[in-house]
Amino acid sequence: MIQSYNLKVDIPQKNAYSYDILIGCNLLDSVDELVNKYSFANKFLIVTNEKVAGLYKDKIAIDKANWLVLPDGEEYKNFETLKLILDAAVKNKLERKDCIVAFGGGVVGDMAGFAAATYMRGCDFIQIPTTLLAQVDSSVGGKVAVNHEDGKNLIGAFYQPKAVIADINVLKTLDLRQLKTGLSEILKYALIEKSCAAPLNYRLYDFLIQHKQDIFDLNPEVMSKLVHICCALKASVVNQDETEKGLRAILNLGHTYAHAIESLTNYTTYTHGEAVGVGLKMALNLALIRGLIDKGYFEQAINLIDEYQIAPKIPKLDKEEFYNVMFLDKKAKNGKIRFVVPNGMYSVAIVSDISKEQVMESISTCL
Repeated sequence: MIQSYNLKVDIPQKNAYSYDILIGCNLLDSVDELVNKYSFANKFLIVTNEKVAGLYKDKIAIDKANWLVLPDGEEYKNFETLKLILDAAVKNKLERKDCIVAFGGGVVGDMAGFAAATYMRGCDFIQIPTTLLAQVDSSVGGKVAVNHEDGKNLIGAFYQPKAVIADINVLKTLDLRQLKTGLSEILKYALIEKSCAAPLNYRLYDFLIQHKQDIFDLNPEVMSKLVHICCALKASVVNQDETEKGLRAILNLGHTYAHAIESLTNYTTYTHGEAVGVGLKMALNLALIRGLIDKGYFEQAINLIDEYQIAPKIPKLDKEEFYNVMFLDKKAKNGKIRFVVPNGMYSVAIVSDISKEQVMESISTCL
C-alpha cells in the first residue's frame, strides 16, 4: 500500500495558525468530505481551467459548489481573469465564511488565492493542486498573486489556505513538459535543503540521483515521497518566515533570472519551470564567479540539471534589457538586486553586492 502523508504548516507569528497538507493517492475520491472538513462554508466556488475541467468536472462531486472555468496559461494570470473570479463570487453570493477552491496548477492557485484574500477582505480558501509544480511548491505557503505587464507576481498577498489536498494520481495526466516544469522546483529544493533548516535530513539531492527513472515513470510511491519531501522543506521555511522578511527568500533560488525570462517573453514562450531551470544554471554560474562554490560542485549540479532536461536552450535576449528587468524583482531593495546564490553543497545565501559585470557574465553562458 502506498504511503500517505499529512504535514502541517504551523505559523507561530499567527498565534499558532496551522493547516494540513494531505498527500496521497485517491484523495479526490473523498474530496467532498475533505473540503467540508476544512471549511464550514455554506457555498463553494471551484476555480479551475479548461484542461482540468475537461478531465475532472464530471467526476468530482462537491456539494453546494459552483464551478468557474478559466482559460489555461500563464498569460491569463492577470487582472482581467482575477475579475472573472471576483464576479463569480459576487454572482453566487458568497459570504465571508464561504470558500473558494483552487483546483488546478500554479496559475489557478495563485489567482484563486488572491481572489479569496481580497473578496470581502478574506474568505476561506482550499488548494487542490493538479500539477507537480503546484503540489511541491506553489500551493504551499500562502503566496497568492497576479502578474503585472511589467513583472511577475507584482500584485499579491500572503494568504494561507485552510488545507492543501495533493492527490498523486492526477500527475498521470501531465505531459512530459509539465512534469519537467515541476522538476525544476524540485531540483531547486535539492540545492537549498541545508538552508531550509528542516528537522530531518531528507537528502533530496541523492534521492533525485537514485530515483530518476522512477520519477519519469511517475511511480506513485516515489512521487508521494518526493512531494512530501518538498512540502516538508517548504513548510519548515514558511513556519520560520511566513512573509519573506528573511529566510523565505531562499525559496527563490533561480527565480530572479527566471522572472526576467518570463517577462521578456510575455509569459508565452516558456513555462515557469523552464525559466527556473535556466535560472538555476545562471545562479550557479554567479556562485562560481563569486567563488562561493567550487568547480566540482558546480559541475555536479549542472550535470543533474542537464540529466533531468529542465533547462531549455533559449534564444538570445538583450542582456541590457535582461539586467534592467531584474530590478522589478520583489527581492530588490534600496535600488539593488538581491540574489539567492549557492554558497556550498545544498545551501544558499542572499547577497546584494553583485556587480553588473558579474550579473552579465552569469547570464552570458545561457543566452
